[in-house]
Amino acid sequence: MDFRKTITLSMIITGATAMASQIVFMREFLVVFYGNEISIGIILASWLVWGAFGSALLGSITDRIKARVLMFSLCQLSLALILPASFLFIRLSKPLMGITTGELVGYGPMMVSTFLMLAAPCAVMGFMFSLACRIYRDSAGYPAGSVARIYVMEALGGLAGGLLVSYVLIRFIYAFEIVFLLFFLNMLACLLTQRYAEGRFLRKFIRIFAVLAVAAGVAAVFTGADNSLREYSLGKLWSGFNVLESTDSVYGNITVTERGSQRSFYDNALHLYTVPDRLYAEESVHFAMLEDGDPEDILLIGGGIGGLLEEALKYPVESVDYVELDPVLVEMARRHLSKDDSSWLDRPEVSIINADGRFYVKRTGKKYDCVIISLGDPYTAQLNRFYTVGFFRELAGIMKKGAVVSFGLTSSENYISGELQDYLRSIYLSLKEVFPEVIIIPGDTAYFIASNESGILTVDVAELMRRLKDRDIETVYVREYYLFDKLSPERMGSIRRAVEGGADVRENRDFKPVSYYYATVFWGTQFDAPFFRKMLRAVSPHKIWVAASAFCSLIIVFALVSGKRRSRRTVLLSVMTTGFAEIIFQIAVLISFQVIYGYVFYKLGVIITSFMVGLAIGGWLIARYMPRIKDDMALFRWTQVSICIYPLILPVVFLWLSRAEGAVSSWLGSNVIFPFLPVVAGVIGGIQFPLANKMYLEDRERLGAVAGLSYGLDLLGACAGSFLAAAFFVPVLGIFQTCFLAALVNLTVMAALLLNGEASGARA
Repeated sequence: MDFRKTITLSMIITGATAMASQIVFMREFLVVFYGNEISIGIILASWLVWGAFGSALLGSITDRIKARVLMFSLCQLSLALILPASFLFIRLSKPLMGITTGELVGYGPMMVSTFLMLAAPCAVMGFMFSLACRIYRDSAGYPAGSVARIYVMEALGGLAGGLLVSYVLIRFIYAFEIVFLLFFLNMLACLLTQRYAEGRFLRKFIRIFAVLAVAAGVAAVFTGADNSLREYSLGKLWSGFNVLESTDSVYGNITVTERGSQRSFYDNALHLYTVPDRLYAEESVHFAMLEDGDPEDILLIGGGIGGLLEEALKYPVESVDYVELDPVLVEMARRHLSKDDSSWLDRPEVSIINADGRFYVKRTGKKYDCVIISLGDPYTAQLNRFYTVGFFRELAGIMKKGAVVSFGLTSSENYISGELQDYLRSIYLSLKEVFPEVIIIPGDTAYFIASNESGILTVDVAELMRRLKDRDIETVYVREYYLFDKLSPERMGSIRRAVEGGADVRENRDFKPVSYYYATVFWGTQFDAPFFRKMLRAVSPHKIWVAASAFCSLIIVFALVSGKRRSRRTVLLSVMTTGFAEIIFQIAVLISFQVIYGYVFYKLGVIITSFMVGLAIGGWLIARYMPRIKDDMALFRWTQVSICIYPLILPVVFLWLSRAEGAVSSWLGSNVIFPFLPVVAGVIGGIQFPLANKMYLEDRERLGAVAGLSYGLDLLGACAGSFLAAAFFVPVLGIFQTCFLAALVNLTVMAALLLNGEASGARA
């Protein structure tokens, strides 16, 4: 294998390592931080900031390094060693921070820990991009083409790494073993590149060290030392718990712990159910089913293994359809629950459906007497889909006349704060828009019960107890004395005044998930982080648009005062705002797909991968035709126009697909249109980035620094976009206005490019 092919292969491995480690590290961080979209935004922001640091700041010295291939080999060697160490630090982070297992982690510690733990691997990978661009240029002789080539190779590697981890590895091996595999791959790349490294002594040292490291890794695998290390780190992560099993599914990490006769189930370290927990099970089921005169067909979305099936089957029902997204959860329940607690899963009346609950509701033609939702609070945009006006309308379509729907949300027994009031009120208003009758049973968990007919629901304790006795149902908690306390006029009046108060709160809608925002603000009150909490509460649509307008004004000022080099600087500004916009496009497409079609995991994987496909195609096209381009700025402006138009098309597509009811349009939307949308965005970015580097390159000897700077700005823009979109834009503005905001920012950059005139013609 010649030198250029070796560097190319090495960058493919680096790209695959970046994507694969990002997936694995992200999943581990979510277990540690119980992640919602804000925590994901924080993790991605830390990842991208350090990538930008490595690419831009460390990359600025690339052109001054004489032994570049030697440095590249050392980076590959360092990356191989850093990845397992970083993975272990993530698992040990809670004990290191003094946070006990089960304790919620605030945004402050989350930011600090992710920032520190991702520093080394991300900075090294960012630096390697700049270094590879300069090394490849030294052998190929064409600066701009070298950047395009390395960019395409890294994108192809990312594509391969994402597909392999998402669809194959995560299903069959543990996360720690995936990290070990990345260790071996990068050691292999190091051994390949060191053959061309400068300096005989150092080259020999790298080769011997890498061979010894690989031998040690192989020995660890065959002796089981890697498994012992995995068990040790798992024990530290779940310190104080007796872990029966912890495994990764395609949807997340599922862990089962034991304490006495109880078994607790966790999804990404968030508590799902403890079995037995009679209070939770009885409240969830009987509050709803006692409101129905004669329930026969029951739909249970989540909670079945948490005891809800047992309580529901105390009624003379004909069928209980239990929808649980992750089949691994049900399989683990069968393995670890006692026969008495798991036998309900095998009752003839029970049908277990492994599907997204909302996707099932959209597709089923069956009608139900009672729908019980047990999914927890909408702390993520994914869960928020089950508490929107749109979903409630879909539920109404599968409910029989006089049927009821029920779900529980976190509340407070005696005091309802302003943050909690906003949260509960937004859900209540959304429910009330669809169902004519809604009641809320107060407590630490507030149970919302709604019916599609007026006069169905009652809070008369005597009537509810009569129904309980007539059906000969035995309960431990939901009894007369308990109902008298829960349904007292004082408590019922207090919760009603809270949700019907005059607060300026909006309904929760599919493309404007405001309840997720209110839930996040309420969640923030549980931590000692007054600044972040105040910032969240202070955000409003008006303030976001004012800030966006001010930012756009600064772009115009920047374009006017940049002097002779303003054209080149505006090109780099465009690269940064394109990175900002394209991460927003990804978030908008993913959440909209969830809203319209439900959480079909493999389709979301296709959507994420499609963007990498677009990047590779765009980079390949520009690399092939770059020498023939006569007017670089004209083509660059067309890419900028595309970035302005693309987000304006998205809302139209989303709205059309959400209203399309035919089977053909539904199939086309989920299998063709949604996977194609990221390809388009990727192609635009893939063309623009290498073209920007060509236009910026005046001094051919500074290729490494220029490539590093442009790549760093691209990552920095993506960093800002990922955090702002997840934390503020989507929950506060909604998906449509977020798309318009991205279009406005890039339209302003387009205006700045036009202000520069035609001064920067084509540059080779």
